[in-house]
Amino acid sequence: MYPRTHRATFGLGGSLTPLGKGMLVVYVSVYILELIGEKWMGMPLYHWLALNPIASGQFHPWQLVTHPLVHDPAAPLGFLINCVVFYFFSGPLEAALGTSGFLRLYLGAAAGGAIAGLTFSSLVGWSFPYAGMMPSLLALIVTFGLLRPEATILLMFILPVRAKYISYGTILITALTFLARTNAYGAYHLGGIALGYLFFRSSGRWFDVNWWKLKYFEYTLRKKRSRFTVIDGKKHDKKGKPTLH
Repeated sequence: MYPRTHRATFGLGGSLTPLGKGMLVVYVSVYILELIGEKWMGMPLYHWLALNPIASGQFHPWQLVTHPLVHDPAAPLGFLINCVVFYFFSGPLEAALGTSGFLRLYLGAAAGGAIAGLTFSSLVGWSFPYAGMMPSLLALIVTFGLLRPEATILLMFILPVRAKYISYGTILITALTFLARTNAYGAYHLGGIALGYLFFRSSGRWFDVNWWKLKYFEYTLRKKRSRFTVIDGKKHDKKGKPTLH
């Protein structure tokens, strides 16, 4: 079980791990290629790699893998802000969860965003693509607030706020903007938050392949046991026959 309280100041100076540095390099490299392809060569890389709704006719299986890597080439400022958030939150969470736990959280949130986005688009008929690291980033923010509720985050690098309030505020703002239909990607973002919350409450076991293997083994063992009948020779019914259990 992860510790629930930790008093520390969390602001400028977040430390990147080798994994975090590598992920940032990939994100920046992909975005630069997007800008060159989209703006200079006329190649619709974003539409090819972003996650398009199934009913749109633009959906391809590889988009399930590529959608977290690409960002809107028309919003470079938003991409830079995402990188800054990743810089500050990835290191502390990887230190708390371990590298494998961090990757399960991050990739699981991306998968949750994809599932929620595709499901919502199928229900309401929206056709715009989903892309970016935002579902995973929101999951990092929420999980950090659950892991270190009393830690202090310097909001906008100035205002000190407890991490738990940042976590609750992130969920509330995302949900309200989605319900108000001012955030077209609300379902995509909420899917990532939901998977992040599930990861925390389950201590990561639902994202652990070995845990699922153990549960499957226990299931098959119970199934095999159900085929056998236990005979208690000490108990008999009125006809003198052994009782079967």
